[in-house]
Amino acid sequence: MLVGAGHSHVQVLRRFGMRPEPGIRLTVIAREVHTPYSGMLPGHVAGRYDRDEMHIDVARLARFADARLIPSEVTGLDLDGQRVLMGDRPPLRYDILSLNTGGVPGAGYAERDCVTPVKPIGRFLPRWNAVCEELARRPMRLLFVGGGPGSVELALAMRARFPETARCTLVTADPELLAEHARPVRRRLTALLSARGVEIHTDFFVGAVDEDRVRARDDRALPHDHVFWVTGVEPFAAYRDSGLATDSDGFVEVNDALQSTSHPDVFAAGDTAGMRGAPRPKSGVFAVRQGPPLADNLRRYALGRPLRRYRAQRRALALIGTADGRAVASRGLWHASGRWVWVWKDWIDRRFMRRFQELPEMEVTPPALAPGLEVDAPDTMRCGGCGAKLGADILERVLRRLPPGEDASLVHGIGDDAAVVRLDSSTLAMSCDGFGAMVDDPYRFGRIAAHHAMNDLYAMNATPRHALALVTVPLMSDALMEEDLYQVMAGAVQVFHGHGVTLAGGHSAEGAELSVGFAVTGAAPEDPLVKGGLRPGQHLVLTKAIGTGAVLAAAMQGRAAGQDLVTVLDLMDASSAAAARILAEHGATACTDVTGFGLAGHLSEMTRASGVAARLQLHAVPMVPTAVALMDAGMQSSLQPNNERALEDFVLHGCGPGDARLRMLADPQTAGGLLAGVPADAASGCVAALQAEGYRDSAVVGEVTTEELSSIDGGGPA
Repeated sequence: MLVGAGHSHVQVLRRFGMRPEPGIRLTVIAREVHTPYSGMLPGHVAGRYDRDEMHIDVARLARFADARLIPSEVTGLDLDGQRVLMGDRPPLRYDILSLNTGGVPGAGYAERDCVTPVKPIGRFLPRWNAVCEELARRPMRLLFVGGGPGSVELALAMRARFPETARCTLVTADPELLAEHARPVRRRLTALLSARGVEIHTDFFVGAVDEDRVRARDDRALPHDHVFWVTGVEPFAAYRDSGLATDSDGFVEVNDALQSTSHPDVFAAGDTAGMRGAPRPKSGVFAVRQGPPLADNLRRYALGRPLRRYRAQRRALALIGTADGRAVASRGLWHASGRWVWVWKDWIDRRFMRRFQELPEMEVTPPALAPGLEVDAPDTMRCGGCGAKLGADILERVLRRLPPGEDASLVHGIGDDAAVVRLDSSTLAMSCDGFGAMVDDPYRFGRIAAHHAMNDLYAMNATPRHALALVTVPLMSDALMEEDLYQVMAGAVQVFHGHGVTLAGGHSAEGAELSVGFAVTGAAPEDPLVKGGLRPGQHLVLTKAIGTGAVLAAAMQGRAAGQDLVTVLDLMDASSAAAARILAEHGATACTDVTGFGLAGHLSEMTRASGVAARLQLHAVPMVPTAVALMDAGMQSSLQPNNERALEDFVLHGCGPGDARLRMLADPQTAGGLLAGVPADAASGCVAALQAEGYRDSAVVGEVTTEELSSIDGGGPA
């Protein structure tokens, strides 16, 4: 288990991706799914690098390494139980643990709105962007606390980016700047700061930070509009207090194999670690150097082989950019400066990033097929989630072949989202749903599967009450199977309990892949919402954006950005309970949940069942923004070709069959939104109520008509 996606761990992931080890499963827990490279931060601040150039996409890298990605933050360690603790989910078990999360802001940092620590960089960047917007409007007094290379580079970068509005002051508790560098380097950079208009205050030990003043312990005070804290880092309290051996500064103490001196199954690198007998500065240079030996020793420890010694360099080469196309090189007494140094630094940084941004193409393993068998997309990996459903045409043919049931208690059955059964004193709604995992995180998968299973009842305005589970866990060691089963069920139970649903039992088995299904029963209203309840003149209201299928398909191939994956995970991991209530309160007479057959397929089911047609406004359909681009680039679910047959039910206006927006209407959704027919005079109020409840993408997407055929208008709004 890799905690953190720092400069060392990204190399561990890449090396395991290049040379997988059978029998070893990697899990990476990362606070941010895009990890920044510190060497490029000053260049980014100066405007030389854009955001993508300085970030490593951890989701793509994890996919390349066949590693599970858990977007979360560790809050503690249970070393005796070999568990990692997180605040937003159950603990995760490990066999081998590696820590590379960096540290926390250094001594004296005051957590205030007017103070921004540079580390962790992932939290610095949003605050920096806000300051940029402010600097574009007015002058600001920016004060930098710290006298090292990072503070110097950032002050020069901000002056270069905003020469008219950034008024910079740099303070340090040391007698002079850059105390660990040669005197010529100190003189040159101090003179350069002064020439660029940066005020320098030495022997300034910060005692307090007010909203508009920074006060030294000797009562000096300097005005500011914003403070950037660029001092060293302190140890993460969760590690320091866990029982791990620490060095004199509180960092995880490791030996020359980067292995904890107290717990052999724990490793650490970068700012997180302190090497026994070989203390080194907290610098990205050392974290980068530790990546390859850390990867090697993690592999060796897992295989029971002797660990190799890592010899840390005594001095690191510092390349300090001056934000003018030049840089200063400094290592011990040696130093150099000029444009060629910047060219050298830029080449080193870009070469490092290319290792993670230009990964080898992932091998697509098509399903094994019998000779002569043809499928629509033979070279496509089969999707999980609702992308794994059988096509609507197959399902329809099978249902026609089955004998009809003759049960007077069945009020609504096959064809609707849930079955409604009237018993002696109550009316029950029942449904079942399940699929293979579409995400690596079993806990998140369990949550999404629970939401998805309940949606069928919410679509009929029924109230779920009980659930039965059917879980298949891939064959592994007993400990791993137990952990996966616990994680998936813990996620599901958390969702069920939050909705008043009791897990009443179920069945588990081992199989080829992780999959889960739930049979859900609940109380049905006297007049449940059904697919056949659309009325001419109604408006069609959709409660969630579509596009999850395309993003998940792209993620399987390592082609989806990490933040896009997080976006669709959050979209799927959102309840439809409140949406169902709001739709009913605004007079909805028909409803369905948009899942495996896509928006077009489910709308066709509704219009056929209701004996009406629909006019869909393509521009009004909410879509995950990057999903359209991914669809246009050929990223699609394996169910997409079958789903697109539903588009034949529509007359097209202003759009062609190849339009990615049109094809998105056939994109299979997992735990998708609700689609309902609402009276026209209540539609706008319904959407406003939905958006106020948190369904930000909800919209009126069309209307119900009496025309012979349904249509899709691809033009813009009138």
